[in-house]
Amino acid sequence: MSNPHRLIITQSQFDTWANATKTRNLYALAAAMLLIAVCCATAIAIMGPRLVREGSLLWFGTRTEGTVRQTKLEEVGKFKDGAPKYRLTIDYRFVAANGSRHEGSTTRTDVRTPPDLSAGDSIGVYYSPANPTNSVAEHNLRIDVYALALFLPFLGLLGIGWPMFWAYRFSRWRRQRRPASARS
Repeated sequence: MSNPHRLIITQSQFDTWANATKTRNLYALAAAMLLIAVCCATAIAIMGPRLVREGSLLWFGTRTEGTVRQTKLEEVGKFKDGAPKYRLTIDYRFVAANGSRHEGSTTRTDVRTPPDLSAGDSIGVYYSPANPTNSVAEHNLRIDVYALALFLPFLGLLGIGWPMFWAYRFSRWRRQRRPASARS
């Protein structure tokens, strides 16, 4: 490369590299890139609805004080440093602004330090005034929503965008390599 600080290579630089690389290695790289893109798209599809739901409640919902009905704490593994990893489920009830009573449940995964919540404790609840059954407990809500709001675009850009960029370069290289008689 003429400029080692460039992040995006030109098509001619890609062509030079691809011509010097074994074909099976190129196809293996293409398969790996496709797998990365599919995995990232799946992760976005799984996490995206939660981000939209909980983010809209956090930013546009109504906050009220609810009451913890019960909590369930399960150890689901270990963090890299060996600390236990928990899944926390909080069942709660609350009264909406219109006086109607509702119940809900919020599950948090990857909890490092579980809160000391017992039945009867007060907990913040965000709900949709148009549909109060759409609610979420406040525990770790901001952290989870902001983490997903930052992570999902990053995942989309690097996990899907970068492999698609390489696929584009690869397809242009393949078209250029075909003999003129095969192109027409």
